[in-house]
Amino acid sequence: MESLDQAGSLRSEQLHGGRSGDDFAEPRGGSLAALAALVRTIAQVAPWRFAWTIALITLFSLTEGAGVAMLFPTLQLAGYNLESQGKVGHYARMVGNAFTAAGLHPTLPLMLSLYILVIAARSLIDRLRNVSDAQVHRRLEDVMRRRLYKAISDASWQFISRSRMSDFNHALTAEMERITTAAAFLTALSANLLMGALYVGVALALSVPMTLTVILFGGLMTVALSRGTRRIEELGATLSRQTGRMYAAAGDHLQGLKTAKTYDAVARDFELFSEVSRQIADTYINVEREQATLSSWFEFGSALALGAVLFAALELFAAPPAMILILILLFARLMPRFQSSHQYYRTIVHALPAFTNVCAMEQRCRAAAEAPGPPGHKLILANQIRLNRVSFAYGAGVKPALSAVDMTIPAGRITAMVGPSGAGKSTIADLVMGLLEPTDGEISVDDARLDSATRRGWRTQLGYVGPDTALFNLSIRDNLLWARPDASEAELTQALRASSAEEFVRALPDGLDTIVGDRGAMLSQGERQRLAIARALLRKPALLVLDEATNNLDFENEARVLGGIAGHARGMTILIIAHRPSTIRWADLIYVIEDGKVAESGRWEDLASNGSGRFRALCVAQRQVA
Repeated sequence: MESLDQAGSLRSEQLHGGRSGDDFAEPRGGSLAALAALVRTIAQVAPWRFAWTIALITLFSLTEGAGVAMLFPTLQLAGYNLESQGKVGHYARMVGNAFTAAGLHPTLPLMLSLYILVIAARSLIDRLRNVSDAQVHRRLEDVMRRRLYKAISDASWQFISRSRMSDFNHALTAEMERITTAAAFLTALSANLLMGALYVGVALALSVPMTLTVILFGGLMTVALSRGTRRIEELGATLSRQTGRMYAAAGDHLQGLKTAKTYDAVARDFELFSEVSRQIADTYINVEREQATLSSWFEFGSALALGAVLFAALELFAAPPAMILILILLFARLMPRFQSSHQYYRTIVHALPAFTNVCAMEQRCRAAAEAPGPPGHKLILANQIRLNRVSFAYGAGVKPALSAVDMTIPAGRITAMVGPSGAGKSTIADLVMGLLEPTDGEISVDDARLDSATRRGWRTQLGYVGPDTALFNLSIRDNLLWARPDASEAELTQALRASSAEEFVRALPDGLDTIVGDRGAMLSQGERQRLAIARALLRKPALLVLDEATNNLDFENEARVLGGIAGHARGMTILIIAHRPSTIRWADLIYVIEDGKVAESGRWEDLASNGSGRFRALCVAQRQVA
């Protein structure tokens, strides 16, 4: 619980880019709307860095203009008389006047020196641009990932529990990389368009008809190839769905690998996984095929456009030779800009579904967010936790998981819930911990109602250990301190001793500094559970919830652990959920839950001696009583 509270304390400007969270709304209206939303998001996330990148792109384009301007004196030095070359002569005189105003006389050494300076400036600007661009799109990735994770963390537990974790993982990793790709190519597209606009401007100044011919050809090619662009966008959306399936399949198949090997079903398991992998490979191949086809057609169209310009210049407009030479140089550099710009745009369009997907997921999470409440408002548990006619359903039209449950959990005592799987025990625990909100009825801690105003403060006082132990790939010490960073060495030792984990931890080569591996893979299941119990005890909680927390321990170790908790946690309120009656033999109060209701309650001795009771039937089935 504490990690969620810590995530909520991140500075607003870091997470929101200085704007409201509503600005990152899911884009609607196709690729252009998504592209506009991506640009707005970049501008929100890194406004000054984004503006600086655009300025560098502009400067980079101006160096191209300086190179073009140097063509005129260079041609004159090469022996071309530009004075009688129409507009070329006019612009040549303008450049010459500019050199004269600067006190310079064009010579070959001077032009070479200026050329070297322009290239040096261009290289420096290009370096600054690349670094600034990387900062922009990596900042975008970082902020969007943290925003999404916070939205997931702030969502209600009911929403999270009904979602696939692989979908969240996919959006936080693979989809973020595709968003970074889109942002990077967006900058490249902007640079190309600016430089293309510069060339078009110079070409228009020299010959409007021929330049319009090239622009017309470029526009016609873009329209003609728009269907292929839409196809690439569709394939991008397909790829998002398929990579999401891949993340889910990878998790499912790796977790089930032990069973597959045990069943000698590795070949069948491999084939199922391979089918998902093949589909992704086929989609990527289709994308590359479409990209290659469009590039080929665009290159063919570019050759046609250049041929049309030459024909018009020679046969229709009788352009001077110097103008033809300069226009050829301009268009030879302009047409690749057209082609690469279209390719960049196609790449962006292919990656945009990832941006749309992440924005949509963030919106869904925000729509399912828990009602905000003051985190510092703590409840005082001195007497009891009371469930008064509490009912709960996981969705409209779904059979209620709980129906009119009345329960009292006495403070400073050990209360247990037992019953078959699906009876509603964990749902009650989630309600008591404030993870779920009752559909009907109310829960109170002493006389204070557990609601949106008190829920966050209540969670800071909880300890929880579930059946699936979650450990981080860190040291044992770090895993313990995650729950309570200010704990002393003595408190760590005390918590380990109470959970019967001290002995095996000390036997490890690095003791408390031993790395536990992915999800604690370097430890046994029982060792992981004991560490999780130690971590919960370290918090010194007002309420400790043990939900099947010892299901991986043998009876001897279970007795040691539960006895250690009882000795360490005198006066602590403990709620235990178990399937086997042996786990709760030492509880002060036992509730038998069946079909979402309290079937019976009382002390072990009273319930076990009730010949017609449900608890006695459970004990007999598990040979706890004769």
